[in-house]
Amino acid sequence: MDEIVNLDRTYILPFYSRFGIGFYKGKGAYLYGYDGRKYLDFTSGIGVLNFGHSHPAITREIKKQASKLLTTSNLFYSEERVKLAKKIIDITFDGGVFLSNSGAEANEAAIKIARFFGKTISKDKYKILSLTGSFHGRTLATITATGQKKYQKNLEPLPEGFDYVEYNNVEDLERKMDENVCVVFLESIQGEGGIRPLSDEFVAKVKELKKKYNFLIVFDEVQTGVGRTGKYFGYMNFDIEPDMVTLAKAIGGGVPVGATVLRREYFNVCEPGMHASTMGGNQLASAVALKVLELLSDDVLKHVNKMGELIMNELEILKSKYDFIKEIRGKGLMIGVDLDSRVEVIGVVKKLMERGILTLRAGENVLRLLPPFVITEKEIDIFIRNLTEVFRSM
Repeated sequence: MDEIVNLDRTYILPFYSRFGIGFYKGKGAYLYGYDGRKYLDFTSGIGVLNFGHSHPAITREIKKQASKLLTTSNLFYSEERVKLAKKIIDITFDGGVFLSNSGAEANEAAIKIARFFGKTISKDKYKILSLTGSFHGRTLATITATGQKKYQKNLEPLPEGFDYVEYNNVEDLERKMDENVCVVFLESIQGEGGIRPLSDEFVAKVKELKKKYNFLIVFDEVQTGVGRTGKYFGYMNFDIEPDMVTLAKAIGGGVPVGATVLRREYFNVCEPGMHASTMGGNQLASAVALKVLELLSDDVLKHVNKMGELIMNELEILKSKYDFIKEIRGKGLMIGVDLDSRVEVIGVVKKLMERGILTLRAGENVLRLLPPFVITEKEIDIFIRNLTEVFRSM
């Protein structure tokens, strides 16, 4: 482990603050560390491995496709690519798909499509609205769409034409809206922002304003998609039909995949050469993503909701005992425990790690839980018992 750490510090750019452990193997809801310990993983690779580590069906598909063909070029047709695109459309809405490699790329494509759409109406219709606390990626455009100043530090000047609406504030939405808005970006639950769900009232107002101002509605489903909230996609928790949906993380099951889904009525906006991705939609990624979506059944979603409800109920019991727990938030297996300033969430994360349980932080001081869909009642009990002991010690 010391050698790995030294090589990392010598040859890897220091963009990450790593914890002092690493892993060589994973199976189901568990990771196996270089330190010889077994860890219960409530992070799923930050929402990437919804079906857990080394899922046999996904592993078989990777091996099968790797032995046939990894990639060619988007200049040629691909059976794997079109089958994946059709599957995505079957479970979203009638439209088309652009395939890329990450959430940032998926959102970058959505930004470009929205700008092209706006310019079909007016040269000044290029304004992009997103919410405070949002997170949409790390490219210059998507970091500008991200409504958190800390991610934009020292990157100025940022691209122009972006503005931010206060999270769930209907009045602020009405103030920021005008005829030059071409798109509104939403997350059904803000992941990086602290597991903060959108309100029905706010979504209803977005729908209402769209009729008047003719803009596109994008749901960023990079973290909430592929069953994470107990629905196929997070927007399905609301009475709304978006114009675009962006996907990544879990759709690839650990293989880099991004997707931008566009409603069919806006196909006229797209033309050859306006956007591209060399590796996007390659045969390996497409075959694996298709397998992931085939695994996402109604029975799986029932299990997600059942396990999520169990965790939420247990956390509410803890909240009644410890007054430093401000709120329990989330849907399905995307859950946040909001703590007040007396308890630092990073301390909770580290104490749980010492006990062999991996969790995440989000927002200002929120414990973020993203367990894999293979999680069991027994493993939830293990987590709750350890979290209780950590809270008791604090």
